[in-house]
Amino acid sequence: MLTFKEVELSDKELLQPLLNCDGAIMADRTFASLYIWRNHYGVRYCIKDGFLYIRSNPQGDTLLYYMPLGAGDIVQAMQELEADAAGRPYQVVLLTAERKKELEERCPGKYVFTEDRDNFDYIYRAEDLVTLKGKKLHGKRNHINKFNALYNGRWRYEDIDHEIHRDAIHDYTIKWGKQRSGDGYEDDYKHELEAIDCALSNFHALDVRGGILWVDGQIAGYTLGALTRPGVIDMMIEKADWDLDGAYTMINNQFAIHNFGDIEYVNREEDLGIEGLRTAKLSYYPAFLTEKYTLRPAGVQE
Repeated sequence: MLTFKEVELSDKELLQPLLNCDGAIMADRTFASLYIWRNHYGVRYCIKDGFLYIRSNPQGDTLLYYMPLGAGDIVQAMQELEADAAGRPYQVVLLTAERKKELEERCPGKYVFTEDRDNFDYIYRAEDLVTLKGKKLHGKRNHINKFNALYNGRWRYEDIDHEIHRDAIHDYTIKWGKQRSGDGYEDDYKHELEAIDCALSNFHALDVRGGILWVDGQIAGYTLGALTRPGVIDMMIEKADWDLDGAYTMINNQFAIHNFGDIEYVNREEDLGIEGLRTAKLSYYPAFLTEKYTLRPAGVQE
């Protein structure tokens, strides 16, 4: 049996090497993401025989595990999950294409795999987001030029100081949410607010970097990212005023200019199958997408 425990801040040094063990750039497998969303998703972990096992809130009656992470035998690790499930229906999410192929070859017919396209991560070269060079990104440069023309002398960028800016960011997040979702935002998205507050409260411990865009002395957008390994940053949160043309493009570019000096790859996470979000992420021309697959035992209905 696997004995699962809650994720604590002190677990970072223990978990981070295992989360990065196969080199995959995946937002769901960063310590910062696991920690700030741990309450919402009910994240628990167990380390046994060199493998990291992660479990989250069930989907109905179905147990939900992450792909086991470690350098040992993946087939044995899957047997551990099956034993832990003890006959209950289960799924394994966040399989990489490499692990999917290995399990298909070594356990033919045992599992059914489903491509999880809506949760593929978009990975960009940091240099591209800093310079916005080339014909393909000409539209982004136009957005920035228009923003500069509209708000010349009225805007500024500032790296986040979590102690100074925490309350202002919290208030702006609620304001942003109400503009999109109405007065129910604080109830509907209380877990997002909790995750943002957690990231700001543990700013340095989680290797968080952030930036604020100000217009006329008011927050017009902000972003939060966490360094997940040397040269890789995961952009966890980004919000900006929709009625300020170019605000999203500007905060994206300004944060890159000020924070990507030591960064090679930027993970801007998934599109959740939202058409507009997918179009926006593709418009920045990612270097590649991190594929993700879901596994369930053969013969079990989805």
